[in-house]
Amino acid sequence: MIRPSGLCQARIRILWSVFSKLVRIERCKDSPNHSHHLKESDRLKRSEAIRILVKQEAIKSYPPVAIVDAVKDLASDKLSLGNSVQELKWKEVANIKYQLRGPMEIHLVGSDKLNSDVLAAVSYLKEQEYYVEHYYTSQQPTKGASRRSTQGFVFARPQQLEKLQLHGWLTQMDSTHKTNKHDWRLFTLYIRDGYGCWDVGAHFFVSNEDSETIAQPLRIVRNQCLRWTPRYFLLDQSSTEANSIRQVFPGLHGGEQECEVLLCTVHVMRTWISKVYDKKTRETMVLAMHKRTRIGCEQLLQDAVNTCPVSTISKYIERNYKKNTHQWALWARQHSPLLLQVTSTNALESFHSELKRTSSHSHGLIGKKV
Repeated sequence: MIRPSGLCQARIRILWSVFSKLVRIERCKDSPNHSHHLKESDRLKRSEAIRILVKQEAIKSYPPVAIVDAVKDLASDKLSLGNSVQELKWKEVANIKYQLRGPMEIHLVGSDKLNSDVLAAVSYLKEQEYYVEHYYTSQQPTKGASRRSTQGFVFARPQQLEKLQLHGWLTQMDSTHKTNKHDWRLFTLYIRDGYGCWDVGAHFFVSNEDSETIAQPLRIVRNQCLRWTPRYFLLDQSSTEANSIRQVFPGLHGGEQECEVLLCTVHVMRTWISKVYDKKTRETMVLAMHKRTRIGCEQLLQDAVNTCPVSTISKYIERNYKKNTHQWALWARQHSPLLLQVTSTNALESFHSELKRTSSHSHGLIGKKV
């Protein structure tokens, strides 16, 4: 914070006696005789003691608001500087934090050239003993368009892959954006371990969010984890992700265990709020979701279609929710206490939120791993 000039014309002289170790402060002869309250001085400019406290906390990866609260508590409880720290603002803390952490994070920015940044990220992960595999996919051209190539890379620690094989019976998968300056999507495979804690099974970055680009890293993880046989995938309402899972895990049609896609109930109900805007129809749909039997669920769903006063909503329900009740309704999860406990991807959403909070979208691909 910059203090305005010309606020006071007073001048003082400070004398320091080396031998007696005394400091004498006196007013100059031509200086006006007046005083300022300490609180007013602290409001104009922070004291050095407060700045030192802020710098000590700003090195940590806390947001500025949390740093302000920590400094105020420390200054008031232990240093008796409660009055001096009252006017501390989060913008001042943000400026100090940027000055301190900017040079510390310069290596996370990476190269502006995509290929160089990818190679640097892959090299760094291998040095840190991650399993890493970089891949390319060739997309079938659409009518009037040229053949397109996409890429990405998978990375995971060996112990994470082992957990994926042991506890991947139910696997959550979701992507998050704005994690890097190249706008690559970060996908995470999330599992619940033997202690009931959620943990990462594997990550992968993709340059484009289409079925084939997402399916390729799933194939890579499956080939690396031969004993990973997921029975259920829990997703949001992404048809692209669902199609990629069906490509990699064909189920009974491929002569193996069936792998079903379950939809996050929170995402489904959020969609209903915007699409099924008739309140009574939406309430009937929610009852159908929580019905314990299939026949009861389908009956309530038909009632919602029949009684809905808006024909477009009725057609929307029939087209999108009548034939796939096993994906979004809870009657299909009654056989498993775990599936009834874990009905949403909130755990993975929270993990991605914390990941984005402690990093910056201006960093390169290497910045997210560090």
